[in-house]
Amino acid sequence: MGRHERSDRRSRSYSPHRRSPPPSRRRHDDHGGRRHDDYRDRRSNVQRRRSPPPCGLLVRNISLDSRPEDLRIPFERFGPVKDVYLPKNYYTGEPRGFGFVKFRNAEDAAEAKHELNHCVIGGREIAIVFAEENRKTPREMRSTSQISGHHRGGSGTRRTPPRSSRRRC
Repeated sequence: MGRHERSDRRSRSYSPHRRSPPPSRRRHDDHGGRRHDDYRDRRSNVQRRRSPPPCGLLVRNISLDSRPEDLRIPFERFGPVKDVYLPKNYYTGEPRGFGFVKFRNAEDAAEAKHELNHCVIGGREIAIVFAEENRKTPREMRSTSQISGHHRGGSGTRRTPPRSSRRRC
C-alpha cells in the first residue's frame, strides 16, 4: 500500500464540481448580483406584511401601588380593552413598575399610544411603546426576575423629558 493511497482514505469528502467558493470566502455581494443587505431587507418586509399590527402596549413608569383599573379607565376611552396586566416580581410579589394594556383593535392601540404617551397617570409620567412579545409564562418571569434582581445598580440618574413637555391626561 503506497503513501498516496493511505492519504486518500483519511481525506474528507471532496467535490470537484463545486461551483461557488466556500461561505467564508464568499463576498457580501455574491448573491446573484444582489447585496446581502438587500435580501435581509426584503425578507423583513415580507415578515412585516404578514404579521398583524400590534394590539398590545407596554406602559412604563407606572406607580407601584397602581391597580389594573387605574390603567383600564383612561385607556378604554380609545376602544375596548382586552386585558390589563401588571407584572410582579415572582419571588417578592412586589410590582415591577410597568404594565401591559392589550386592545381588541390595533387602531385603538395606536391612538391610545399617541394620545397618552408622556401623560401623568397616578402621579407619574408614563411612557408607552408597542409591546413586542406576548405575555410571558410564569417560568419565563422567574428567570427574568432572578436576572433583574442581580443588576439593580445603575448610575442613579433618570432620563425624563423637561417638565414643559408633560401633560395631564
